[in-house]
Amino acid sequence: MSALLFADYVPKNLEPVNSIGAKWIRMLAAMPLEAVVRDKRVCVKMHLGGGTGFTTIHPFFTRKLIDRVKAAGACTVFIADSPGSVATAAERGYAAETVGCPLVSISGPDDRHIRLTPIDPPFGAFREVEIGGEVGEAEALIDFSHIKGHGACGFGGASKNLSMGCVSQRSRGAIHALEGGLDWNAAHCTRCKVCAENCENQAITFTDDGRFDVFYHNCKFCQHCVLICPEHAIHMLGGRYRDFQRGMALTTRAVLDGFKPENCYFINLLMNITVFCDCWGMTTPNLVPDIGILSGSDIVAIEQASLDMIHEDKLIQGSLPHGWTLGESGHLFEKIHGKDPYAVIEFLHELGLGHRDYTVTQIA
Repeated sequence: MSALLFADYVPKNLEPVNSIGAKWIRMLAAMPLEAVVRDKRVCVKMHLGGGTGFTTIHPFFTRKLIDRVKAAGACTVFIADSPGSVATAAERGYAAETVGCPLVSISGPDDRHIRLTPIDPPFGAFREVEIGGEVGEAEALIDFSHIKGHGACGFGGASKNLSMGCVSQRSRGAIHALEGGLDWNAAHCTRCKVCAENCENQAITFTDDGRFDVFYHNCKFCQHCVLICPEHAIHMLGGRYRDFQRGMALTTRAVLDGFKPENCYFINLLMNITVFCDCWGMTTPNLVPDIGILSGSDIVAIEQASLDMIHEDKLIQGSLPHGWTLGESGHLFEKIHGKDPYAVIEFLHELGLGHRDYTVTQIA
């Protein structure tokens, strides 16, 4: 079994010492970070969000983590994310002055600073991935993730933070393409262009004669256009979500293979758990009450424990998008999105990245 630490969001009383902020500081002290980061160049991988979204990891938690990493003897520490998210990070409170270290584009400001890495074994046409050069040049990795739902793979956590967040836009598109393509129904479409106006990557346009056009170089197959279309004129082809999840697992392994296992550590925040990924650039209501924080050295165990702690009976009334209803079986995320979120954990385990059994030590 893999050992995890857990800080419960709910305090036993209203004394400040029992609040989640105070527990976070005690949890950081209990983490074995000296063995992970001492004398190392440390990359803290986060998703910094975008658009009008604001329910990413609060800068308070980020600053306390960075201070702890420095105190643990890191040679250098920086926070990394995709170029677009870094460019607008200050809008959500992330700046060197607030978090205590530089914010770095994972693949450079032009998305060209990459390290071409083979996928072994290849998965069909998915044979290589462009890992951000800043990750490739780091010596230790802290995967600092926000748990939330996801339309393409059920949920996003530690694995998604690495597989989709540590690679170039081209590779993100290639991984998402494992699920299938986009199909447009011209007869149903009113050319309102809501899909194009709300595409975070400017992948959608309409031709002069009113035809729907996708620039697949930019498309990341997030399905925002599918769900936002008022006429339901856009659909995913294939629906091979397990292929997408396997691609995420293979990419996660490719990222982690660049580090010694003892120089990787994982932290999952189970707060502001929303129906959609932060990459949508918007904030929606919390699905369940805030749960707390998990950490450990095993990515499989922490993903497994994160999902195990999210229960359907805690679903907040009115938190689902208007008109949505739950499906009949599976985890809460599967009932919402129709995809088994545990599949990516299954693949991570098959690839030898950790254990699904775990123990939890609660921070007092």
